[in-house]
Amino acid sequence: MVVLQHLRGDRALRLLIALFAGACGAPAEDSREEATLEARAAITNGAATSDANVAALVSGSTLVCTATLVSPRVLLTAAHCVPDAPPDAVFGADPARGTRVRVLAVKRHPTFDAKTLADDVAMLLLESAPGATPATLASTIDAGLAIRLVGFGKTSASDTSPPLERVGTSTIASLGAKDFSFGPSPSQTCGGDSGGPAFATIGGVEVLVGVTSSGDTACASMARDVRVDAYRAFIDPWLAQTAAGAAKAGDRCFYGANCASGECAPALDDPALSFCAPPCDAGCPAPLACIADGSGRKLCRHPAPSPGALGATCADATECASGRCLAPASGGSGVCTSTCFRDVPGFCASGYECAAASGTSDLACFAPKPSEARGCSVRGGLGANDGPEGFAIAIALLFLSRRRATPTSR
Repeated sequence: MVVLQHLRGDRALRLLIALFAGACGAPAEDSREEATLEARAAITNGAATSDANVAALVSGSTLVCTATLVSPRVLLTAAHCVPDAPPDAVFGADPARGTRVRVLAVKRHPTFDAKTLADDVAMLLLESAPGATPATLASTIDAGLAIRLVGFGKTSASDTSPPLERVGTSTIASLGAKDFSFGPSPSQTCGGDSGGPAFATIGGVEVLVGVTSSGDTACASMARDVRVDAYRAFIDPWLAQTAAGAAKAGDRCFYGANCASGECAPALDDPALSFCAPPCDAGCPAPLACIADGSGRKLCRHPAPSPGALGATCADATECASGRCLAPASGGSGVCTSTCFRDVPGFCASGYECAAASGTSDLACFAPKPSEARGCSVRGGLGANDGPEGFAIAIALLFLSRRRATPTSR
């Protein structure tokens, strides 16, 4: 079900344009790869429930999606549910009265396609553990399996009632390599259920078999879930990485207890990244060095560039905080970088220049080679006194956000 108040920013604008253009006809049941498929949002023909490990994802007071707890502090959801700033998670049958938990980090599947909703899976790391028992992940599934659907979405395409946690049942009708589909037999997902779970009982144990992704606009003929068992190679490593005590000295960390020793300290060259940093008293293991921060404290840290930060070497985009790993067209290996524009200042940090990237028409920020002439420098950072340049950057960023393709949320 398409509901404007459940959409934000670019998605709401695109949907409004589509509505006025008459582009909202229901797709054929076999058109799952077309952009006309709608991202899911509620359970039809369902009943009230209170699954403690299922959370509503909310932005302010607005329902965004649904998610399932799969480790003490990690939620599994759909990638299209977190295209911009991460939402908060609310645990409880009524999102208006539940327990709200902030999201610390988001891990989207690296090959998620917002147009086709391929690889539509993501994980959210919570600031604190809600205390619910995590769902058990499926290892394999079969067609014809009875499933239990849970979500905070609508009960029908015309439902305008406040979101509540609901449950319904259906049966897997068609099984693909990475997804499965089902119909209203008797229930199916609808607007607001995106990212929510499909549970099934296998070998006497209830397991999480699917993540709600898409379906027909009327919530009346078909729905599609991502198969959990097909994405265990993506899910399991991050669950292990984000567990308490899992990170060693120099490893990426997300919260204090994530580190086996030392503290989870922000990188000096990119505060968005943090690493386990033990004190220098007993020396620092390679490749860490004893480095003082602005307050004079000495901790074992990565010399700049920190792994994943601007300028750090990388093999693919998943290693970079920016999500971009490119090599300069002038030659060299891949480095973590970000998009820039030569005619708009402020995109590249001090010491980096906007230059052509190899294998793409995009421009990106690269450290110039020592032999290269500098020419006009590109200033880094956007400050309070940037005046017209700051305004130009804001306009450019707005233009970029309008160019991003996003799914039509339910």
